[in-house]
Amino acid sequence: MPATRTTFAEDIAFGKIEGLVSVILDLEDAVGENEVHAAEESLVNQMNKLATFIEVGILHTDNLPLLFVRVRSVNQLNYLIERLEENVALLTGFVFPKFTADNGEAYFQILENYNDERPPSAPMLYGLPILESGPVIYKESRTHTLQTIKEILEQYKNLVLNVRIGATDFSSLFGLRRSPDMTIYDITPIRDCVADIINIFGRVDASYVISGPVWEYFPQKGLVREVIMDKENGMIGKTIIHPTHIKPVQSLYAVTHEEYTDATSIITSNNGDHGVIKSAYANKMNEIKPHLSWARRILLRSQIYGVLHEEQQYDGLLLKHNRAYV
Repeated sequence: MPATRTTFAEDIAFGKIEGLVSVILDLEDAVGENEVHAAEESLVNQMNKLATFIEVGILHTDNLPLLFVRVRSVNQLNYLIERLEENVALLTGFVFPKFTADNGEAYFQILENYNDERPPSAPMLYGLPILESGPVIYKESRTHTLQTIKEILEQYKNLVLNVRIGATDFSSLFGLRRSPDMTIYDITPIRDCVADIINIFGRVDASYVISGPVWEYFPQKGLVREVIMDKENGMIGKTIIHPTHIKPVQSLYAVTHEEYTDATSIITSNNGDHGVIKSAYANKMNEIKPHLSWARRILLRSQIYGVLHEEQQYDGLLLKHNRAYV
């Protein structure tokens, strides 16, 4: 959501966007060079208004979505933390675009300093680095850059909420743009880089949450295909540009009854008595050790997105008031 949006506080307070659970207020790509100052002022004003809605009881903090601000630079991060004053406590964190080995340390150092000095009642702020710069995708520098970025994130791991892939910026470096009929996985230079990012940050022992690249078209057919590919590659969540995309993305991350049944069976059978068990759906074998990490991820996802009823499919969640969870 552009930080220039002047109805942001009202949209949140009065629940105008159904299913909204997190928002990024964008001061970077969604704001023109000549709009930066106005966008900063608008953000401060809207946060003041949001705080007022909470103070007078119009909005309860339990109903506040997770709020993030996407900054343009390290200097702007410093400025906003000071300018927002106590209202910075309404945020969950900041998004760091074009995160590199050169600027990453500075971003997280500012965040750590704030968290160390924040009032006892204020929640921690988290960082969401976006990997979208040339050194990350260019083959000659990619491995070294990703390893260096990981070393930085390891130092501040308790503050890293998510690692996002910025495929739009990656594509622009090659003069490319996926069409609405294609997914980002059909664009070979991007696909290669995504594979390496997952290889570095998606390992079980790394335990980073990687989110999929933004889908920039209004039609949902391509979005659905891309989210399915995101999920198959271990990513969780996706940046969206329109409220109509909320339900499809959230629905596709719900765990199917078959996945839940298999995962539960694998976890409960991890006692040394069996190496392989038959799926309750009688269509596959479940190997305890090789599938254990997958099963744990499925159960964790089920706690967040829920589990579909055994007779329901993903599209059942798109129908208003339809019961699709067990």
